[in-house]
Amino acid sequence: MKLILAQLLLIGVVWIGMAFFFSEMTEPAKIIFYLVTSWMLLLIVLIAKIWWKNRKNEG
Repeated sequence: MKLILAQLLLIGVVWIGMAFFFSEMTEPAKIIFYLVTSWMLLLIVLIAKIWWKNRKNEG
């Protein structure tokens, strides 16, 4: 879980940096931005799934 959270934090920092310059991006750069966004959303879903599973097991 810690590895996924660390990866989400790093991807989030990169994403914020890319979002700041979104209007100046070329088309290939925008594709990379969308891929980073997709990866970040996948990590959020995986973290929520792990958290929900651990919550159910505790209760």
